[in-house]
Amino acid sequence: MHALLTDRYELAMLGAYLREGIAERRGVFELSVRRLPAHRRFLVVAGIDRALRYLRELRFTDADIEYLARAPGLGDVMSEAMANYLREFRFRGDVDVIPEGELAFADEPLLRVDGTLAEGQLLETFLLGVVNAETRVASKAARVALAAEGRPVFEFGARRHDPLGAPYASRAAYIAGCAATSCEEAGRRFGVPVAGTLAHSYVLAHVDDGEGAALARFSEAFPGGTTLLIDTFDTRAGAVHAASAGPNVRAVRIDSGDLAALGSDVRRILDAAGRSDVQLVASDDLDEHRIASLLAHGAPYDAFGVGTAIALTPDAPSLGAIYKLVEIEDRRGVRVPVGKRSPGKPSLGGARQVWRRRDAQGGLVEDLVTRADETPDETLHLEPLLVPALRLGKLVRDLPAPHEATAQARERAQRSLAALPPHLRAIDGAGDEYPVTLSEALKAFASRR
Repeated sequence: MHALLTDRYELAMLGAYLREGIAERRGVFELSVRRLPAHRRFLVVAGIDRALRYLRELRFTDADIEYLARAPGLGDVMSEAMANYLREFRFRGDVDVIPEGELAFADEPLLRVDGTLAEGQLLETFLLGVVNAETRVASKAARVALAAEGRPVFEFGARRHDPLGAPYASRAAYIAGCAATSCEEAGRRFGVPVAGTLAHSYVLAHVDDGEGAALARFSEAFPGGTTLLIDTFDTRAGAVHAASAGPNVRAVRIDSGDLAALGSDVRRILDAAGRSDVQLVASDDLDEHRIASLLAHGAPYDAFGVGTAIALTPDAPSLGAIYKLVEIEDRRGVRVPVGKRSPGKPSLGGARQVWRRRDAQGGLVEDLVTRADETPDETLHLEPLLVPALRLGKLVRDLPAPHEATAQARERAQRSLAALPPHLRAIDGAGDEYPVTLSEALKAFASRR
């Protein structure tokens, strides 16, 4: 299960832990996002399903161990004891998670690992990479979907993404509210609806017959309905061709130019030709801000296609997720809180739980972060967000099939986003941040070191 998808320093520390005899000490690691990127007011948690499947299957093969035994720079610690440890490695710790599709906020643990020091250390790189990447995409996709005000958003970022990671990005986008993806593998693997039109190359390939014939022939190939791309040459002329391309044309897409003006003109052309049934789709490097602006100016679009902004999130290429040791056994076997004191990058000691308070209608009111073993006042009617996923390395409950897990996460995200206060759903504008407070017991425990 791709055990070497890890950083060198995880293996170097493992070797040193084994040499010192402290590898089996119990420790707690937590994964969180220290601060939200600009314009983000919440996170949509994603990547948890992939992380749990990884933990369940993680093994070091003989080929992995042979490679590490020869790897320059590891020779000093790559002892027979370390080789045996890797050969017999199975994750046997406990993991608690915030379920996929749930909302989270800055400095709240999204995932907690309670196991040996060696176990927790080995997992760091993979867990950070997966949860950071998929939560990043889901959180951006949610903003894009909110900006569309109920109109479908089609994600087509696979051509901008690493191909092997693209299906996971598409899944995260779908969880957060996108209607479909262009990535075929995301459809096969996760049940994400797949949609697509044609490229400009199809029109250009009909060099002998022209755009009108190209659009007509493409529509004829899809009696169940299709969408035509109409901006290869002149968008308004393309709209005229699409209007006469037959009844299979269900929508047209505009991918360049002044989208506001062209949208209005194309709508008039289609309506005048008796094709008011044909919908308009806009694309062209859209993000939530451009979509909101188009709609605010009355552009008559029925749907949007978004690629780069969702798959790569260029305004926030990383969430800066962190994975920190927060508790460790000392020589006496007593767990003590530990945390960094680095300027600008401190970390809070002590294992934590996040509790959420809702109003009578189910709306989000505030979060309380406590010690993991702390039980808040029952009269506050708080719900714990971190739930058990693995105990002693075994799943607490069987993981749903990938299609079902994706559908469940999408349903949870829809409920969670609907429960956000209006000012947190807004794409821009001022407003108070969502309140997250620390319990007094957590602050007192964390300050012990």
